[in-house]
Amino acid sequence: MNSEASQPIYIVDTNVLIGFSTWNPLEFKSEFWSKFEKALEDKKWVLLDVIVDEIIYDSELKRWCKRQRDNGLVTIVDGEIKSLAVEINNKYKMINTETGNSSVDPFIVAFASKNGFGICTREIYKTNGESLFKIPDVCDILKIPCIKNPTRFMKSIGFV
Repeated sequence: MNSEASQPIYIVDTNVLIGFSTWNPLEFKSEFWSKFEKALEDKKWVLLDVIVDEIIYDSELKRWCKRQRDNGLVTIVDGEIKSLAVEINNKYKMINTETGNSSVDPFIVAFASKNGFGICTREIYKTNGESLFKIPDVCDILKIPCIKNPTRFMKSIGFV
């Protein structure tokens, strides 16, 4: 937990990072990214290695993530978390085995569950016709704080 505001520490999903990069391009919004990086340094949010590895198309964001990794600010998902992720996916199928979509989601949920963190994602709940669980669905089941509103997340890390 983030003791300053008694808010959970959030893991940021890939879709949120991509959204921030789209709405706040790194080349034009350096103040935003500096403040965001400072919040990461201060451990107000978590950037997982599996998230960084998912960034493949946005070269500016990819460079920013590499810098965070080089600076030791990217958290590595270890074997214990990987085992828990497999258990979670076996119980609440999240990964589309045909396309590989959502392959990182169980790792995010497992890390949050193990460490008492929350998750910030832009995913929505699964619809009636969908068979795969989404991050918000599994968060509800496992009682993991989950926010889908980036503004609320930014306020929770001090972007008031």
